Amino acid sequence: MPPTDYPWAMDRGAIAREGRRGQALDALQFERDRESALREQIAEIVLEQEGAGVDDEAFAHLSPEDVRRVRQALGEVAEPGDDALDEGFPAFAEEPGGDGVEEELARLVLEIEESQARQAALERYVLALGEDGPRPKPAAMPRSHASGG
Repeated sequence: MPPTDYPWAMDRGAIAREGRRGQALDALQFERDRESALREQIAEIVLEQEGAGVDDEAFAHLSPEDVRRVRQALGEVAEPGDDALDEGFPAFAEEPGGDGVEEELARLVLEIEESQARQAALERYVLALGEDGPRPKPAAMPRSHASGG
């Protein structure tokens, strides 16, 4: 009970709910940003693994001059396989332990799934906090009605 000379009534429950709501919304935003970053990591790995093959397919339909221009625009100074470009830099798939790429992709997918589950839980939590207090639990059906008697 607040002191009698306190200038206004204090609703501690409302203050706590608002604080928790803010914390949950911050955590939710963090998880959304985290999921986005994980998806970007996957895209970078897949691009590194599959980009040259995609280029080869597309470049087959372009003139050599267009290929050169595209490579310049993408920041490539030499063609793949050019000794000046590849010297001392083995392809990612040829690195020792290159099988780790699939394991890393699988790990990232699991991280995304966990992040999505956490986001869903946080969203349900914020809804459960309600605006004016926690939402009442749905009433359980009495056993006499459930058993038909």
